[in-house]
Amino acid sequence: MNPKGKKRKITEESRGFNVSWTESFAFIANAEGLPECLLCSEKLSNNKKSNVERHFQGRHATFAAEYPVGSEGKSAIALLLEKLEERKNRFKKWIASPNSTTAASFVATREIIKRGKPFTDGDYMKESFNISEHLFADFKNKTEIIQKIKDMPLSAKTVKERAIKMAGNITDQQIKDINSAPVYSIACDESCDVIDIEQTALLCRYELRWAAIRNDPINTTERPNTGGGNM
Repeated sequence: MNPKGKKRKITEESRGFNVSWTESFAFIANAEGLPECLLCSEKLSNNKKSNVERHFQGRHATFAAEYPVGSEGKSAIALLLEKLEERKNRFKKWIASPNSTTAASFVATREIIKRGKPFTDGDYMKESFNISEHLFADFKNKTEIIQKIKDMPLSAKTVKERAIKMAGNITDQQIKDINSAPVYSIACDESCDVIDIEQTALLCRYELRWAAIRNDPINTTERPNTGGGNM
């Protein structure tokens, strides 16, 4: 029992994800076992019902009102889960290969992009696996594991190709969502960097039938600054 007046940490309470939150609040458990919103993909830091409910009622009040808990809510949640599985399957098709190193190279590329690192870091990541000689020393299949790491394609050219494929996949999903939106609007914005190159961005604001308002970049182009002030 905790000393009087001392608050327990959430992590000490061994809270787990409640599967009923999927139907009630449109949340699923991510790979870490923490709540992830099906509507906006936001991840929460703990399995606390009040936080899950607050997010759902505050961020997705329209969805909550349109699809109350019941048959309508179940159908809407089922559709969200279907779309999630569809996105996963699209990615799986691209990495489907008899050689599992292909899948590993896609995952590595995603981590490089998420951290804003150059494509050449793929070679560095592969070299860092030299510790495998010691890490898997007691494994019976140590030789096979190390060979898989050596066979994993992570050259700068490969990482670039993987990044282009994943970007194309995201674009396809984006186009599909925009085409299914009941309403949308296009906005144009620009900025000028330190070397006088104007960057013009097109943004799309749209609403999905089952989600909140989305704001997605569509395209970015660069052009020399003519100094005229007009596009």
